[in-house]
Amino acid sequence: MRKRFFQLFIAFVCAGNSSAQITANTPGDIGVNENPGNHAFVEDGFGKPVKKSYAEQSHTPYFNEEYKFANIKLARGRAFVNVKTRIDLLTQETSFISSNGIEIKIDPGLVKEITYADTTKEGIIFYKFQTGFPTIDRQNGNNFYLVLAEGRCSFIKSIYKKIKEKVVVVFSEAPNDFETYENYYLFAKGEIKKLKKDKDFFLVELADKQAEVNQFIQSNKTNFKNNEHLIKLLNYYNSL
Repeated sequence: MRKRFFQLFIAFVCAGNSSAQITANTPGDIGVNENPGNHAFVEDGFGKPVKKSYAEQSHTPYFNEEYKFANIKLARGRAFVNVKTRIDLLTQETSFISSNGIEIKIDPGLVKEITYADTTKEGIIFYKFQTGFPTIDRQNGNNFYLVLAEGRCSFIKSIYKKIKEKVVVVFSEAPNDFETYENYYLFAKGEIKKLKKDKDFFLVELADKQAEVNQFIQSNKTNFKNNEHLIKLLNYYNSL
């Protein structure tokens, strides 16, 4: 089975898609799954895997419903450049479209980083998702985090989805849907901590530059409930 997956991966590379490139820096195959349908395996009440169709849901498990042209870095050093990609926040998997139009899923944990730009009404937004962070709050190294500020102390956002249970109303059932959960963390010196949106927390975490940080907070009237203000604060700290 794994051999077939690797052959599929090689076929994609050899197809010669002009808009996609791949670099191989290390040997060894990767786990990819040909998956033309929209489905996921979840557990029932007895811990058994159950195949559920996303078509049953009124929303989807993806960060972006539409595929975006993105760059993908794999944990073993390979990279996909400018391939149509989307992230499943239910299974923490990455999908991309091969040159012959087949949807291919990469096993959780094999993707190190995904970057892309998205054009919106508010302008162009740049996204960077990374994996490999320490375990916290039932999230492990396979979970994707959106990087909001990066450096000696990174500001990262966890986004994941769960399937809501069906609700029985009289003789009918409401369809399953997805719930989105978001949490914020700081990552520094190999440790991850849940972020507290208050001044004391940041002064402690950024204590090696506390005087400069405190001056910045006062001068810029930092609102610790505002993510944009926190991004500016962390970018300033990382520049010192």
